[in-house]
Amino acid sequence: MGIFSKPFLYALCVCGFLAISLIGTGLKISSLAAANEILKDSNKELTKKADELTTHKATLKANLANCDAALASQSEAIKASMVKVDNAPSKEAERIKKIYVKDKSCEAELKAYKELFK
Repeated sequence: MGIFSKPFLYALCVCGFLAISLIGTGLKISSLAAANEILKDSNKELTKKADELTTHKATLKANLANCDAALASQSEAIKASMVKVDNAPSKEAERIKKIYVKDKSCEAELKAYKELFK
């Protein structure tokens, strides 16, 4: 049989299997390294976006505080400018209610009109 004896063939198969395994592992390692670079780039982008969002959130909170302060001052101004309405009848209206016409005579009506325009 010569060069292709059973132990040689077994050794050759084992070496071939190991070579294929090492090549596969090398491919996996190189693809993992590429994936690692992609993840690092994504992580940098996400960190940048998170910083931008934090800054934007702080700006929005400051704007909200300014709006709340302006709203409070406007509410105070509105309260200060409110008109208080007194529904009680005036003195003149009360005086008019007290005028009575005793009868339909001209003298009684004239006296009532004089009381009205005092």
